[in-house]
Amino acid sequence: MKFRKLLLATILLAISTSVIFAQGVNESSIMKKEGPVVVTFWSLFTGGDGEFFDAMVEEFNATHDDIHLKTDTVKFDNYYTKLTAALAAGNAPDMIVIHQGNLRNYIPSGQLLALDRYLKDMNAPMDDFVEAPLKDCMFDGKTYALPLDVHPIIMFVNTDLLAQAGIKKVPTDIDELTMAAKAIQMKTGKMGVACDNTTAVYKAYTLTRLFFSMMYQQDGTIFNEDNSAATFNNEKGLVALKTLQNMVNKDQITPKGLDYDTSVNSFKLGEAGFHFNGVWATGTFEKQSGLNFLAVPLPGLVGKASSWGGSHTLAIPANKAKNPEHVEAILECMLWLTEHGEMWAKAGHIPTRKSVANSDAFKALPHRKEYVAAAATNVAPPSTPAWSEVFSALSDMLEYAVANNSNPQMTLDDMETRVNSIIKTYL
Repeated sequence: MKFRKLLLATILLAISTSVIFAQGVNESSIMKKEGPVVVTFWSLFTGGDGEFFDAMVEEFNATHDDIHLKTDTVKFDNYYTKLTAALAAGNAPDMIVIHQGNLRNYIPSGQLLALDRYLKDMNAPMDDFVEAPLKDCMFDGKTYALPLDVHPIIMFVNTDLLAQAGIKKVPTDIDELTMAAKAIQMKTGKMGVACDNTTAVYKAYTLTRLFFSMMYQQDGTIFNEDNSAATFNNEKGLVALKTLQNMVNKDQITPKGLDYDTSVNSFKLGEAGFHFNGVWATGTFEKQSGLNFLAVPLPGLVGKASSWGGSHTLAIPANKAKNPEHVEAILECMLWLTEHGEMWAKAGHIPTRKSVANSDAFKALPHRKEYVAAAATNVAPPSTPAWSEVFSALSDMLEYAVANNSNPQMTLDDMETRVNSIIKTYL
């Protein structure tokens, strides 16, 4: 009896083993049972573009069984503080977003992974990327990030208010803008220009971006060639600063103390004739019923057409290199997000893949063709680890100068001293 039971158990085991191997048990099938590879990501997209990025994540996860992109949202004001601490501690998420101007904060210390070897092994279509934004992600001949977009500052125009004020053309310089804004205020009772100039909600970043843009509109610069000193304390800097001060104090075409959220909502609700912001606000305005507007490249307010422009880039922490297969999964997410830039363009961003820019889906989007030319006059922030701190300091000092209508030359002197002291700590 015992022999029969042992023989029966042996036969059943043999049959079971044969069935399992006949079905092709191997590492890949075991991996499948364990579920998809999870790629973690912190999203700083909490403004008007947040919902569009969330839609991209949902689409990625719906179309991929082998990889799951898991995102957590971090408020922009706290993002870089949290990211810097996490990278130092070695517990940052798998995929991170870094503004192009901030890449240098992390590359010299070896905190970001060079991607070239992995991209080559994957046969990634690198020739499909627009050259300029991809080049801005490269240092010492190595690629440390992939550009998700280009997002210059542009000008939004309420065409209904323009018509009501009797303005026939879109302003092309500061004099025309001031005249049009005053006409709108006088004839409609609405705000002339919605331009944030206080840190009540966020830092007054728009002031800094406009100051930056106006320096380059006059063929000036913010830093010297090797990024070792400030170069804005001159006549061009005075023109740029006085222009910002006059908008609020002398000409009063934008209210003093206007914060970012209020400036966006004022234009969104049809309460302002003009609005300066990044292309990322386009999608929000398009969803507003009854709002008729244009989105055009930032005019040459004090000179030629030129505008500040940033770029969201996607990178991988260096400590993730321990598992090449996981790195490949992360890169799969990054390449998919750039390849589907027409979805991100719904928020207003300009895609960095040539195939996307030439696609019917992108060309069918309204407004984009009106400002896509802004990419040609886009000026990226200086490639230096000092830039993030400099940008923050300039925002604070420009806000104070505008709010108090401070002596412009003394303000520039103080700005130069402060910026140069920051730069020295990074040299």
